[in-house]
Amino acid sequence: MARRITLFLSALAVLFINTLAGVHAQEPAPGTLDELKTKLAAEMQRQHIAGMMLAIVQDDSIVFSGGLGYSDIQKKTPVTDQHLFRGASITKMFVALGIMNLFKEGKLRPETKLRDIAPEIAFKNKWETTRPVTIAGLMEHTTGFSDKSPFEEYNFTGKQYTAKEAVEVFQDFMVSRWEPGQRHAYSSVNYAILDYIIGKVSGVPASEYLREKVFKPLQMPHANLALTGDGSDKYSKGYIWNGAHFQLVPHQPAFNAGYSSLNISAADLAHALKAYLSDWKIPSGQFLSEAALSDTETPHTYLSASAGLHSTYGYGNESHELGGHIFRGHRGAIGGFLSSFLYNRNARLGYAFAINTHNESFYRYADHLISQFILQKAPKPAPPVTYPVNIKAANPFLGYYRLSNPDQLYTGFFETLTNTIKVEASGRELNVRILGRGSMKWQAVDETGLRYNNQYAVTPRILLLKDSKSNPVIVDGTLYFEKTTAFAALASILCFAVSVLILVTTLFFLLGNLVLVLMKKIPRHQLLPKFSPVLITIGLTLVLLSISQLFEHMKQAAPTATLFIIWTVGKYLFALGTLLIVIILALKWKSLNSIGLKIYLVLIALSSCYLFQVLAENSWFW
Repeated sequence: MARRITLFLSALAVLFINTLAGVHAQEPAPGTLDELKTKLAAEMQRQHIAGMMLAIVQDDSIVFSGGLGYSDIQKKTPVTDQHLFRGASITKMFVALGIMNLFKEGKLRPETKLRDIAPEIAFKNKWETTRPVTIAGLMEHTTGFSDKSPFEEYNFTGKQYTAKEAVEVFQDFMVSRWEPGQRHAYSSVNYAILDYIIGKVSGVPASEYLREKVFKPLQMPHANLALTGDGSDKYSKGYIWNGAHFQLVPHQPAFNAGYSSLNISAADLAHALKAYLSDWKIPSGQFLSEAALSDTETPHTYLSASAGLHSTYGYGNESHELGGHIFRGHRGAIGGFLSSFLYNRNARLGYAFAINTHNESFYRYADHLISQFILQKAPKPAPPVTYPVNIKAANPFLGYYRLSNPDQLYTGFFETLTNTIKVEASGRELNVRILGRGSMKWQAVDETGLRYNNQYAVTPRILLLKDSKSNPVIVDGTLYFEKTTAFAALASILCFAVSVLILVTTLFFLLGNLVLVLMKKIPRHQLLPKFSPVLITIGLTLVLLSISQLFEHMKQAAPTATLFIIWTVGKYLFALGTLLIVIILALKWKSLNSIGLKIYLVLIALSSCYLFQVLAENSWFW
């Protein structure tokens, strides 16, 4: 599933988690494993979750590996530690291990250029001579490629694509939007390419290579990258709760295996966690070196990585702060399933779980409860030492910033628009206002005044940096903000909001004029210049309707062809309406005797032209 269709600031995400913790603060952490399972089972019943698999590992011992509820709700088949659940984006973590093994075999290097190892892949990077797309950049999502859109989430064609064809599906998204190797932007397209490279370099499909070189050594006998299930009962069914009963979600395949096709059991996850907590020591010896493990956990290609920020996304391995502790691993979401694989080598704790009913509320509850259970005996992390803001160092970085690494191609402008911030000094701290969405405090964690922690987290993840052109930028975890002017920041939000509002009024404008025509207050021929603006609004309405339905279709793995048609009709209807209003104003200007009408139609034309430009810049029309 698309990574995060709606992007929130990391600080707000942490705030939400802390709020969730507060909600359950009166409910003590489960004292025993049985109590944990009892609470999970009760909440599963309340929130209509068909089944769940769970693995908990401490030190070198598997505390629990098994399941709750049913893998098949119709047959009432209990979940066991052998049942396969869809791991979705956790796939990326293990695909990265396949690449690491190719490093070990000397067949690839992190700095290997994509154009050298796979010249047949037609990507675009205008900085290729100085900032090439590399294997490391693909693994860390620093290529600048955008994420696939929801329309490419599943392969509904029934066609079996060749390895190269499966990558070519994402041709439109393989364009570097900025210099590679500076900022992170999560894109499953990167891992579709890595899947292809594993097959090309190893001589066998990535699914076979991972089975022999990754899953077998890590004692994961059930894990596989099959695009579809085999129809047997070993595969858990996926569901959504539709308000009255469980609705089956089909095991819809992706285009290639590398970004979301992992099928995995609780037993597999338990052994994988055990290997990670043992620094990759396995019964047969050593999986990959401990140095290689550290490499997967450490970002290499970011601007912020060179400045010492390492608690972000490494080689298919991301970080999450839980109870003040940094856990590494990956999370996943795909039709009917939500999953998580997280570990902390310092605390020697790890857990993984998956649910076979797409329910974000229960997923967050379970994640909080399980982490609360395993961390109850872990030492509480000391809060970071804070310092007064070094005003001299911070001063060049005060002002307005925009998010500048959106994941999405078509809606990246909206991610940027809704993540605009103002940074200002406030006593000993920096006050950060997220325009239209609240504020937070940043506290300096050293005397340089360039490294900060937000008030809701323990681990410092905020850096004030200069990019390759010495422009001020702010990095908050994997989020990357470029400085802008107050006028540009506020004007873009205002123009967008006002333009949409003006276009919405065209519906009422048309209805009013239809009434006047029926009452014979105005002649029918005057309706044409008054009707054309409505085409713009109808087009945008169809676009919004299709997008709003996409999220549910993704959860249900339902075909999106009809929504794609609605989206396409809507955007071209909008373009047609924009063209018509401009033409009508040019041809009918002198015959429009009302100054008010002229002003209104000009405002509509300006609004639609502005929005057309925004959409065109985000690849909506080519």
